[in-house]
Amino acid sequence: MQRIRIQHTPPSHGWVSLRLSVGDQSVAIDASDVPNNPIQDLVDAIDLVACGVHSQVWWHLEPDGYFMRFEPIGNDVLFRLDFAPRSERRLAEPVLSLRGSRAEVLLPFFRFLREFQSHAYREPHWPEVHYERLFAVKAQLGG
Repeated sequence: MQRIRIQHTPPSHGWVSLRLSVGDQSVAIDASDVPNNPIQDLVDAIDLVACGVHSQVWWHLEPDGYFMRFEPIGNDVLFRLDFAPRSERRLAEPVLSLRGSRAEVLLPFFRFLREFQSHAYREPHWPEVHYERLFAVKAQLGG
């Protein structure tokens, strides 16, 4: 099983840089908090997929974008990262993908969000994020 790793640099004035790695593949994402807060959307997305509901997160690069897609398949989750020129979903092309158990796919994102939360980033660097649903995700994953 390939491992998912997510790292970030501290956000600055509404921009955050991530490095998402799946096995030996790695993608750098420099995302804006406009028009959406992708960190909040990631909290919501992993909550939904832990409950068996397909979800996605738009990481807006202004104008391009990445879409993280989480699709429950039985006891597994298919994770896919697509790149979309001008953030047009119809033009999206797969960049990374991984299918694994819910824990294998979702725990790295859960840990990333908890680590992001630990820094308590504030405006003007990053908007408020409501992390309450993370406890439900942890319970769904058996932790």
